[in-house]
Amino acid sequence: MDESTLALIAIVISVLTAVGTFIYTHQQMKAAKKANALTEQAQREQVQPYVIADIRERVPGSQLLCFFIENSGPTVARDVQLTVDPPLQSALGDETAAKLNAAVTRKISVLPPKRQLMYLMDVSHKLFESDLPRIYTVVVNCSGPFGPVETLTYTIDLDALKHGLLNRESLEWSTHVLAEESKKARKAQEKQADAMGRLFRTVSEEIEARRPDGHEPPEIEPPTP
Repeated sequence: MDESTLALIAIVISVLTAVGTFIYTHQQMKAAKKANALTEQAQREQVQPYVIADIRERVPGSQLLCFFIENSGPTVARDVQLTVDPPLQSALGDETAAKLNAAVTRKISVLPPKRQLMYLMDVSHKLFESDLPRIYTVVVNCSGPFGPVETLTYTIDLDALKHGLLNRESLEWSTHVLAEESKKARKAQEKQADAMGRLFRTVSEEIEARRPDGHEPPEIEPPTP
């Protein structure tokens, strides 16, 4: 093999090495750029507001269903706007539903971090006894420190609550039951007192009618309820 052939081979090897180095370097730069973009995106997301919407019991075990809007992110959410499909309905009546829809779809200019807004929607047993919608799609738009936040869409399925979280074993329900029982007992006492009063008046009138002229009737103590 002559010297010219060896030189040509060396040149080809050098070119291939340079091309390989260029491709490797390009891939490394591309990977680094992608990693930097992902890191930047993660950092941006960490300081973005995160507004969520949900329908759940007011407190665990409560019979009251409420619509919640909450900013669980670390920064202020601005220009929060929700749309709900279909519009919220309530077994409490059309007026309640209209007020609820107006409240939750109104633009919220500022929603601070960890701030929660709660709106009464329904009573669970009334809702689940009705044929009202059980599935709602909520779309949330807002802005953060870097401008508009990515649109979030939630599907809320109320049937998930029907056999789970909603129960009557709660302080709120126990208080309600005690209040109802107290009301019934008070009404029973009032009826008993009224009956005893009528009996006292009847006895007094009968004695008054039978007493001799010129004699005072004996004093009668009213019966104790």
